[in-house]
Amino acid sequence: MLRLLLFNTSLLFCLFYTNSYTYASNSKEKIIQVMVDETGTVSVGRDTIFIDDLARYIQERLFKSYLGTGRMYSKILLAKANNKVPDIVLDVVLKEIKEGQQRALTELSLQKYENKYESLSDKKKAKLKKVFPVLFQKKFM
Repeated sequence: MLRLLLFNTSLLFCLFYTNSYTYASNSKEKIIQVMVDETGTVSVGRDTIFIDDLARYIQERLFKSYLGTGRMYSKILLAKANNKVPDIVLDVVLKEIKEGQQRALTELSLQKYENKYESLSDKKKAKLKKVFPVLFQKKFM
């Protein structure tokens, strides 16, 4: 009887563990979609942001997702609302996105390691790059 009880308990544990792992590995990608129009208006989902506030907004979204779930967005996508968006506006938006990534990286490094990213060991830097690739993303379009 005891053997049967132990077997059933271990079987249930294995099934639960396998299912939770499958769920975690099959979860959907979380993407921040940044839309910009020809006037320089930036929209992220339902939020409309001034270009000057985009870096702070990206930083907050990335870091708050980490604080809430322990995970971060998978990537950031930049899209034009139409073909009339000037290149200079896109350059400013890209600069702000990169600044937001840098700020989030600094905040994350301080939170996890109590040190700025630049001061971390190569091993810790490599781990951050592996676990949080969105902070090191270069292409957005």
